Amino acid sequence: MTTELPVPLPEPDDTVVSVMASIEPDLTEEVVRQAVAEAAVSRSKRRRLARALTEDPDLLVSGRPEGPAVIGDFIRALLAHGSRRAVLPRCAECGSAKKLTSLRADGRRICQPCHHKNRAASLSCVECSRPARIYRRTRTGEAICRDCWRLPDGDPVAMISAAVTTVAQDADPMAVRRAVESVAPVGNVYLMFRLLWEIEDTPSLLTGEGATGSARAARLITALTGAGVAVTAPACHGCGEIRPLSYVLDDRRCCLTCYRKSNSAPCGHCGKERAIATRRPDGTPLCSGCLRHEADRVVTCVLCDRVRPVGRRTKDGALCRACFRPTLRTCSFCGKGPRRCYRAATGMPRCDTCSRARRTCIGCGKDKYAAARTEDGHLCETCWQKNPISFNPCRLCGTVEYLHSYGRCHSCVRDQQVRQALSRDGIMRPGLQPVHDVLVVGGAKAGLSWLERPSARTILDALADGTCLPTHEGLDTLLPNKSVAFLRAALVTAEVLPARDERFTALEQWIISATEAVPDDGERKLVRRFATWHHLRRLRRKAAKRPVTSPQATAVRASVRAAVALLVWLREHGTDLQHCTKAHLDEWIDGGSTTRYDARGFVEWCRKNGHIGKDLEIPAREKLSPVRPTDEDERWEVSRRLMHDADLAIEDRFAGLLVLLYAQPLTVVSQLPVTAVIVEGARTSLILGDTPLLLPDPVDKLARQLVARRRGHATIGTTADSPWLFPGALTGQPLSSYHLGKRLKRLAIYSRPGRTSALMNLSAQLPAAILVELLGISPETATAWTQEGGHWARYAAELQERPHPRG
Repeated sequence: MTTELPVPLPEPDDTVVSVMASIEPDLTEEVVRQAVAEAAVSRSKRRRLARALTEDPDLLVSGRPEGPAVIGDFIRALLAHGSRRAVLPRCAECGSAKKLTSLRADGRRICQPCHHKNRAASLSCVECSRPARIYRRTRTGEAICRDCWRLPDGDPVAMISAAVTTVAQDADPMAVRRAVESVAPVGNVYLMFRLLWEIEDTPSLLTGEGATGSARAARLITALTGAGVAVTAPACHGCGEIRPLSYVLDDRRCCLTCYRKSNSAPCGHCGKERAIATRRPDGTPLCSGCLRHEADRVVTCVLCDRVRPVGRRTKDGALCRACFRPTLRTCSFCGKGPRRCYRAATGMPRCDTCSRARRTCIGCGKDKYAAARTEDGHLCETCWQKNPISFNPCRLCGTVEYLHSYGRCHSCVRDQQVRQALSRDGIMRPGLQPVHDVLVVGGAKAGLSWLERPSARTILDALADGTCLPTHEGLDTLLPNKSVAFLRAALVTAEVLPARDERFTALEQWIISATEAVPDDGERKLVRRFATWHHLRRLRRKAAKRPVTSPQATAVRASVRAAVALLVWLREHGTDLQHCTKAHLDEWIDGGSTTRYDARGFVEWCRKNGHIGKDLEIPAREKLSPVRPTDEDERWEVSRRLMHDADLAIEDRFAGLLVLLYAQPLTVVSQLPVTAVIVEGARTSLILGDTPLLLPDPVDKLARQLVARRRGHATIGTTADSPWLFPGALTGQPLSSYHLGKRLKRLAIYSRPGRTSALMNLSAQLPAAILVELLGISPETATAWTQEGGHWARYAAELQERPHPRG
């Protein structure tokens, strides 16, 4: 029996071109085709676009939030290419022209914020009870928001392995762990905790009841049985056979055959009871055999000139199934073939079986899904993307690299996403062009990662909508959004915004919010005057020479925080600052931690300005015992490791040596400019004081390598010309002393003990004047250490006997 084939439908691109010719004839055919290529990168999207425009061409000019989502993408592409008649669809709820990503029950589209708002209205966090966007689910299945979510303690892979070994006691622990790791998602520990909770709550999953579990539990059981672990594989509840249970039927997992039987219906074309492959736009079901004969699936073959179901579309035209020959290659993984292989165009064909195999990557040494195989072995996806074999030219700019998607490089994708995020109705506000220029420089992969953050999208939406101006004051309205700091630093580095002391500004804003806890309005104003005229005035004078440091800001916060705590305590005990007595202060000091001594400055300022009695004061905090210095042998052992261990990061090695050998504080090390390293032929010097310090071998080699290899971790903006020896995560900013200290602590390098030991050693060998000239320390500090240096051995021995905590 011969099936009569329908007349092939026109190509989707041709249909869209003809519709646009009737709506806006001024646009050329090339422009329309380019807009279609940008908006609908897959053929299925192009078919949906052509079908929607054929049924209702007014979707392009009416602004109605109807039709498929590709309509909005197409209109944005048209507006970017100069269309004057196209109108973006408006959200059915808020009326904005944002991208409409969700569909309501009435068939009208809404934007993502409105969708999240609707979901938040029906759900609330189990911890804070606030309607919020749900981030995770607790063990009992209750919703929890991002702010309240805390990752449980422990290693879920180890705990799952332990749970499995309690069932299969004779199993090899390493084989069990490898099987568990094979189903572990990369970078998502939460899903493994979900699997752990599922196994702990339902131990019978491993003894034959796996059909009631999740898909990940089913994959774990399959991996365990494949590794020879004695767990019971579940049977399909439909046919009772042991098969891969990849589908769900009646809340239990089933095999593909049973799922297809349950999903069968009379085909709308042939009338036979078969599994449904798809449905027509009117809802008519179609089986897989009849699907191939639909009008949008048949073509006129360029070889045989017959109307047949499409087999493959090539650059020369469409081929029918008879003329098309699938790519048969010898698999580069298993060596079997010829087989139908994937990725044949890359030169690394792999068959269907090997596409799902895990191998040991020769690049990183980890057991991951293999993406390619070279002459030396297999490569995971991450290492494969770095291999030149995987590089191809971008279809837009011609750049040769591992492409991001649909033949486009990462830079082209980033540029398109930035322009779309900053545009409304396809038009970018005039003042946002400098922001666009900043966001499209630097690393494209890091930039795309930043653009994927919800916090970054919030900033760009505010800029595009005009609710936030690209100024310091405008960005301040978006705080405490963490992505604001990254964008602000990039704009300052590009001279789009003027430079300002961000730590000082943040301190001013923090003081206003921190003093809100004071119940009395007069006392609240008093604390703010104290912070402004006592602390901020002093910091403002120092900030004229150098930016405010982290320890300075921390000291101000501690003082203001203690002052606020004192005023709150007085109110809770039935009095106020004006009627405060010495007994009140003594009781407050004795009833808390030593941080209450930080209110001493506030009490003294109030006494001098007549706000309290002249006899009131808080005694000075007892000085802590001197920091126990690092043992001399230990200091040199760690120093030798830093000099010669090439596995350590070059930044950590050089920074650690500056602390252990030259007694430099982390606040100074982190702020070193790249010009501090002077290379003159074979000699390398470092400027710490007034006189350059000649570096010995191999410290000089480390300094040269650091200057050559240094790079920041900024996600947006460029760091290629960073002036800092230790660039930080913010564009144009150095690495903070706090993060540098955290990195050194991982190497068992503690700044204060190491610096104390180095100062003791140096002061015993050099006069104070030389220490000032070479190390940049103050004359008073150098003199004090030199006086102690003659007796430093006895002093160190005495300190070793004192019970001091390690600093």
